[in-house]
Amino acid sequence: MSVPTGLNVLEDWVRPPISREDFGARRAALAARAQAGALPSIDREGVLRFGGRRLSLSPAEADLMRVLVESFQEVVPRDSLVRRVWPGDCAQRRNALDLRILRLRRRIGCLQLSIRTAWGRGYLLDIHDPREGDLAWSGAGGH
Repeated sequence: MSVPTGLNVLEDWVRPPISREDFGARRAALAARAQAGALPSIDREGVLRFGGRRLSLSPAEADLMRVLVESFQEVVPRDSLVRRVWPGDCAQRRNALDLRILRLRRRIGCLQLSIRTAWGRGYLLDIHDPREGDLAWSGAGGH
């Protein structure tokens, strides 16, 4: 059995056999992470919350972040973001998307979140890893 890659913060895996006590401990740890705000959320007023912190976003920023939050730690294709934020006028909005992503990257750092570029595919909202200086993510073998 190979080690799975791309697990999010609310997933875990083990190699069998596993004791009942170990299974219970892992299950409790996952439940604690879920309740501790391990997943970002955004409310109707455009307030982004993560890790006990919050950030008020403009309506335009909130529209984009909602899509990324819904697919937390998964790649969202650029075209999907453009269509969701600017329905109908996709062709002329690609540069606007890049600019909005750039601004959001700067703003969400205080929440320990980052938006990574999956080259040739789209963007991914993830937990900021200070060991990674580059915001780009290749998607090969994790991040």
